Amino acid sequence: MERAILVVSTMAIILPISMQRDMADLAKTSKISVIFQCFMVLVVVIFSPVSETLEENGGLLAIASESVIETSTIFIGLGVLSFAFVCQHSAFIVAGSLEKPTKERWGMATSRALSLCLVLEAACGIAGYLAFLEKTQGDVLNNFLVLGGSITKAANLARGLLCTTMFFVYPVDSFVCRHVLVVLFFRGRRAHEGDDASVLNRRDRRIAMTLIIYFSSLIPALFVESVGSVLALTGTIAGSSLSYIGPGMIYLAVYGDEFLKKVEEVWGKFDGSTDTAPAETDVESSRLLTTQQPNETTTTTESTATEQSFFKSVAWYLLLMPIWCEVAKMGKTKLKEFKEKEALKSPHINRLGKVARPSLQMVPANIPRVGSADGGKMPKFPTPKYGATAGGNKAIGAAILAQQRSASVRAASPAPADLDEPPTWYDFCVAIFFVVFGTIAMCAGMFSILTAK
Repeated sequence: MERAILVVSTMAIILPISMQRDMADLAKTSKISVIFQCFMVLVVVIFSPVSETLEENGGLLAIASESVIETSTIFIGLGVLSFAFVCQHSAFIVAGSLEKPTKERWGMATSRALSLCLVLEAACGIAGYLAFLEKTQGDVLNNFLVLGGSITKAANLARGLLCTTMFFVYPVDSFVCRHVLVVLFFRGRRAHEGDDASVLNRRDRRIAMTLIIYFSSLIPALFVESVGSVLALTGTIAGSSLSYIGPGMIYLAVYGDEFLKKVEEVWGKFDGSTDTAPAETDVESSRLLTTQQPNETTTTTESTATEQSFFKSVAWYLLLMPIWCEVAKMGKTKLKEFKEKEALKSPHINRLGKVARPSLQMVPANIPRVGSADGGKMPKFPTPKYGATAGGNKAIGAAILAQQRSASVRAASPAPADLDEPPTWYDFCVAIFFVVFGTIAMCAGMFSILTAK
């Protein structure tokens, strides 16, 4: 019966929603999902017998003092918790579906969404644990079923809301998986820049890929009764990789040139050799200038340079600098190749960002303007849509020519305030910390899964 309900319900609800062409088509279902999740958390917070549990166990301080962290499963829980906050896999698709896809709007959307997730998860976790303590189940709603009365009815209502949100959450991940298939199996610039609609306009392609994804998840679900081990494994590996290791590595790779420059300022060269050459030169000069002086000064200078060289060499390997420099060098090379490849393509406006429209600074003086004789108005170029070329070929040529003429002026002028500031040592340290922490969490989580009874 459970398998039959699973097949019928998913085919009737999930599959038709997953057949949609664009992520923007899921706006209504996503709103419903968020509202239902908020109501579900409210049910847990309101109907949890927190006050009774606190009275029976001597208050909040007594519970906090007696609570013990389960060291054997802490990294498994950390992986599952991290996986719950992973949204990088759908970030670009969701960002491209915004009505006005600017970086400012995307930053505001992500900050609000993650803040709401933090509040909901903290409220549900704290209320559930304070109500049932060590008896708290993986699905806290199951704890309410034994309480009876109106609490059980409220728990059943929350379970229904949770089931509905699962119907609406699956299509989002299905869209992400379908986008990966588009990039892997279809060639073309649009397919690799997130414009899935250019490939999915053909209904046969859209239906075929959606069905493949649907059955690849349905068939295992029919045979697996408990997803606890699945969540633990995927959370430990995928959660650690997507939440910590991946972002840290990508940051080092994208800003590889800046990182290597900072390393060279401290260690000399980023191949592990220290800047002993200048110190030796200074020592040699001091020898020539002080031939009639005692050798104590020369010996002191040599020993100081040797100590500095020794400590820098030790720090180089203790901080795992060869690994980070190798990642930075690889990122620098790949980024250079990417920029050269993009430069050979036709002019293009990024889907996520402000759409550049021709302005008085972009249009040179030889293009006639409409209006007064002094050229105070813009030429009548058609207003482009997002993702389209702004102003056509004339505007492209005008913009390129204007940029070439004003290159020297822009180079001498200060950088605009809206440009990103260069990364500091603090930024790189945070990125390296994420990589190290994610690696430790993954290894410890895998060890906990393998040794768990």
